[in-house]
Amino acid sequence: MGFFSKEPIGPEFVQFGALHLTIIGLLAVAIALTVVFRKNLRKHPRVRRYLPIWIGSVAWALEIVFHWWTYVNDLNFVASLVPLELCYISLLLTVVLCITRSRAVFEIFYFTSFGAVLSIFFADQGGFMPNHFRFWHYFIIHGYIVWLDAWFLAVERFKLRRSAFLRLLVVMIPLVVIAKFANWKFSQNFMFLDRPPDTSTPLDYFGTGWGYFFKYAALALAVFFVMYLCAPKEPRKKTLDKDALDVIEDCPPVAP
Repeated sequence: MGFFSKEPIGPEFVQFGALHLTIIGLLAVAIALTVVFRKNLRKHPRVRRYLPIWIGSVAWALEIVFHWWTYVNDLNFVASLVPLELCYISLLLTVVLCITRSRAVFEIFYFTSFGAVLSIFFADQGGFMPNHFRFWHYFIIHGYIVWLDAWFLAVERFKLRRSAFLRLLVVMIPLVVIAKFANWKFSQNFMFLDRPPDTSTPLDYFGTGWGYFFKYAALALAVFFVMYLCAPKEPRKKTLDKDALDVIEDCPPVAP
């Protein structure tokens, strides 16, 4: 059971150590190659349609094994099933997005995928190394989410609607309220709304209690808004001015 043990075996994972930086570099290379070869990828419909699904199948296989691992090791199995973490929400959205290719789903996924970016940089995976299943699960899952975001932006050329930020608030505010209640009721820390993650992050400087929550919420809103500003957006709908409409109305109908 060494590969699926409850605790790390041997040396533990070091944040921003050589291995961590290598993982970040490999993900950056994968994204860069996707962007550079985006036009070639568009020419191959089967690859374009099924590559995200194939990689997603691997990610979901690892996710299923992860839940089995939390169950057999008594590691908060029930809480891990609750979709109140940004990364878990993103992973669920990948299924809908890859199958339906819905732009509305992509808009929400685009924002929630930022949680996976943070998870890659501030790895909170328990200190596991490549000799353990949890290492592969953690980085493949989060790497897939980040890469898929880049795929739909670069290859599929998805864009946000002008109302995307407001639509995000409509979805996220109820989720935050539910997560905050669940944290209080079941002593959890969904979305890190009550305290920072165990690993070192800038959130450590936000204090505790409600002061921490409001600073965290303000930072999240600011980050989401910057993401909205940076994202490609659908062009504004052009409307004809009144004079142009008058000219059109004055024109005689075309004879059949």
